[in-house]
Amino acid sequence: MMQFVRDGRREKMSSKNISYIQAITDTMWSEMEIDETVFVLGQDCGRYGGVFKATAWRSEKDGKPDLSKKMYDEFGPLRVLDAPLAENAIIGGAIGAALSGYRPIAEIQFMDFIDCAMGHIVNQAGTISFKTNGSWCCPITIRTPYGGGIGGGMTHSQSNEAWFCHAGGLVVTAPSTPRDAAGLLRSCIRADDPCVYIEHKGLYRAITGDVPDDPNFTIELGKGKIVREGSDLTLISYGAMLHKCLSVAEKLESEGASVEVIDPRTLWPMDEDLMINSACKTGRCVVVAESHAAYGFTSEVAARVQEGAFWNLLTPIRTIAGPDTPFPFEPGMEAAYLPSDNEIYNSCKRALGDG
Repeated sequence: MMQFVRDGRREKMSSKNISYIQAITDTMWSEMEIDETVFVLGQDCGRYGGVFKATAWRSEKDGKPDLSKKMYDEFGPLRVLDAPLAENAIIGGAIGAALSGYRPIAEIQFMDFIDCAMGHIVNQAGTISFKTNGSWCCPITIRTPYGGGIGGGMTHSQSNEAWFCHAGGLVVTAPSTPRDAAGLLRSCIRADDPCVYIEHKGLYRAITGDVPDDPNFTIELGKGKIVREGSDLTLISYGAMLHKCLSVAEKLESEGASVEVIDPRTLWPMDEDLMINSACKTGRCVVVAESHAAYGFTSEVAARVQEGAFWNLLTPIRTIAGPDTPFPFEPGMEAAYLPSDNEIYNSCKRALGDG
């Protein structure tokens, strides 16, 4: 049960213990109830409820899905739109709707195929506010699952979030918990900027957590979070890798090392002050992501922390990322491709001077 303070009194605010994907569904449903301009569109989003059932059932008070009614049944075909297998059409239609006063939530079934709509996302959605001097905005939220670990092979496992961080004009979010999934998604839907909201499909039903049962619960875009405080080393990650980092931090604590774990939550704009201040405090930094190393998240964070915390660093910044190759399909190779707990642990030990 969460609590908040109002007028000097501590009051209780109810919450639900729900899965990562349920938090996403419930937030979309809530926003559609509040704002008639919000609608969803994507392949299989309608009657079928989406390939991962993200547009299917909302949760009941006990946190379990209400299987009696899907989102399509509640809001109808004009607000839960089935789209063809055409990412370019999905994003193009969503941009047109956004420019006409709506707040569309466009689902791209797998991030691996979002490149089919890159022209619309980067050259249209991302530039509209700039080329109209702020007179026009494009309040579109693009939801897309990313990441490996489910046996999806090279075309259903990619982590291409860096593409959109490079583009400029886009907000890129990556929630790691059900609570953040709800708060960040609601902020994206209500934002006037185009947002790319990536969801790690390996977390969909693997984790649960308390989510405020509040239709106005949001998390500020561009602000990271210290998930675990520490004093000897800063460990930065997001998505499924964040949970591996937390596990490693606990192991290191049992060995006498105090590790601070940071979840950026929004990949762009990046909360670099939070990361730099932490690295200045601990003097050591390790950055982890499953995306490619070259020109990726780990490289960018390392560069910014190196510049901002240089005189406080006791050891070189270490980075762990996926190899710069296509994602493998064979289970053993997939396991080897993804950063492991041991790899993170060993890198942290070297940063601490014990490896």
